[in-house]
Amino acid sequence: MMSNKKRLATFVAAIVLMFSAMTLSSPATHAVGCYGDWCSGRDADATGCSADAVTTQVYNNKEFSLQVRWSPTCKTNWARIVMYSPGWIKCTSNGYLKAVQDTGYTQQIFFDTVCAAVSTVHYTPMIYSPVHRVRAVFVNQNNFTYSTPWS
Repeated sequence: MMSNKKRLATFVAAIVLMFSAMTLSSPATHAVGCYGDWCSGRDADATGCSADAVTTQVYNNKEFSLQVRWSPTCKTNWARIVMYSPGWIKCTSNGYLKAVQDTGYTQQIFFDTVCAAVSTVHYTPMIYSPVHRVRAVFVNQNNFTYSTPWS
């Protein structure tokens, strides 16, 4: 026969095993600092909205990658540009980066020329866009305009 101490130890071990299995199988979530229209005009990294973001449209050339980003948790879009570096000190273009909604609503930033040996990343504040399309637009220092398709 099993002693009471052994029964208690077996019971406690079973409970611990059950709770640890439940904890391990729980999906990981991340906390965000805003949701929906409360995110419009805010920073995707600072709010945590960039944690689950995906790129939905892209325009690439030899100098940069222009992207539309989407956060399913926050229901927001924003424009991002990655200015490539060839591996030595190079000055990138300055210009306006815009996230443009199909309603005409726009969030934008201006960034200065950066001289660096590494790629640089710039992004706009977010736009709440669960049903409207958004595209990324970059207007460089020579007033050339580049844009992604609508997302």
